[in-house]
Amino acid sequence: MEQITYLDALERAQKPEEKPDTVYTKNMRAKFPLFGLGSLFYSAFYAFCLYRNASGITYPFFVVGTLCYFFFCTQKLGVPYKKDSVFYLVSIVLLGISNCLTNSIPILCLNKCGIFLLSLTLMLHTVYNDRAWNLPTYFSAIFRTIGSGICCLFRPLGDMVCYFDAQKPEKSNKKSYFEPILIGLVIAIPLLFVMTILLTGADMVFHHFLKSVIDIFNFPTLVELGALIIIVFFCSYAILAALCKKTAIKENAGEKTLFDPVIAIVITGLLSIPYLLFSVIQIFYLFLGQFTLPAGYTYAQYAREGFFQLLAVCIINLGIVLICLHLFRESRILKAILLVLSGCTFIMIFSSALRMILYIDTYTLTFLRLFVLWSLAVIFLLMSGVTAFIFYKRFPLFRYGVVVVTVCYLALSFFRPDYFIARYNLANGADYDYLTRLSADAAPAILDPSKNPYLISVEDMLEKTAFNEEDSYNADTFYDSFWIKSYYSKMEYRTKDLGMRNFNFSLYWAKNYIFHQ
Repeated sequence: MEQITYLDALERAQKPEEKPDTVYTKNMRAKFPLFGLGSLFYSAFYAFCLYRNASGITYPFFVVGTLCYFFFCTQKLGVPYKKDSVFYLVSIVLLGISNCLTNSIPILCLNKCGIFLLSLTLMLHTVYNDRAWNLPTYFSAIFRTIGSGICCLFRPLGDMVCYFDAQKPEKSNKKSYFEPILIGLVIAIPLLFVMTILLTGADMVFHHFLKSVIDIFNFPTLVELGALIIIVFFCSYAILAALCKKTAIKENAGEKTLFDPVIAIVITGLLSIPYLLFSVIQIFYLFLGQFTLPAGYTYAQYAREGFFQLLAVCIINLGIVLICLHLFRESRILKAILLVLSGCTFIMIFSSALRMILYIDTYTLTFLRLFVLWSLAVIFLLMSGVTAFIFYKRFPLFRYGVVVVTVCYLALSFFRPDYFIARYNLANGADYDYLTRLSADAAPAILDPSKNPYLISVEDMLEKTAFNEEDSYNADTFYDSFWIKSYYSKMEYRTKDLGMRNFNFSLYWAKNYIFHQ
């Protein structure tokens, strides 16, 4: 039997053993040509679809291609497919389709964030056994996977070396040139770049010759494409390697240490006092309007303020209730107080929504104001799920939350908010400056005489805005037409270079209104 001295034990304690490679990691390293070439083809496909093309018709194909690449890799790794992944797949594809149907920058940004988060959630759900995971566990797993992916950025190089080393015959004396060539390239490429810059400054003939070569081959574009392909190659391989390591989180969550519920009872009990008073005031002053307001303070002023503060309080309340449910031991008193907080939050949601509706009725509609109403509806649904979770601990709160947020956002994304905003504002008093800043989604409202009361026809608008010093004009008519001409000119510029890759349906419909009205 092996004897372990005190020094050996101390050394082992100071140097903890590294976690051994998983079966997936070993499989990935053993099949490096398959995964390496797969990542390379995927990075080239990524560049083709998205290079200088944020919302083209290639975006849905990119999304589908990404999903095919992921499931191809998981199949080769031996990871089983889960049938309940269909919701994630359909949602991701729908967000990709939405990207080529809209030209609204906020919606495009939110679509891309949604695709990224849903894709990471799908990957974790596929690789891990996540049945016992809750919301904090999933967030922790997402951040750890991203961190692990950053640590694995150079894994392709290490796996390539290991693969070629493993292919060598055990008793071969043949010298390998792979590592020296790789080291030479790593040193030579930046050195070649620096020396070329110095030589172009040293001789004008060489400078002009090199410039002509660059112009022929469009060298800057080739460099950008090459850099994009390299970056995507390393990132896609790294994320796959991070998933194979399975170090993001423990699959089966063990018993966690819960805090004394008295702490939460004190915190939430004190918060519930002003919440109850605030809720009573909302019911009698705002909803029923039965009491007298302070002197010099009108009901309209009272109703049209505070919605952003209330939105923030509703979000904080949602977080407080979730924290209390996950970090503190179960208690009937705590449950009762959390129900009170939830009820007060519902009243605050209705109060904020009513205030925002009254504000919109007075000051027209914007994307931010519409987004606030959408957020309040989502918080209401999430809070309903949290209330159910208070009574029934086995309620699938995380999956409910994912479904609610995803379905509600898909509705917002396909709703084409800019078009609705333009229709509402044109019917209820237009804010000229804001309407000119809307995306191409609003073109069917702004450039359609049947929907825009300020527009007789596109030809009439162009004629009225063709002003020179010798013409006389009516200032009001000219101004009413001028903001439409500003939007028309912006759409004319944005739709002039539609091609096969960057074709966007929203821009195409706007182009039809420009040239066929």
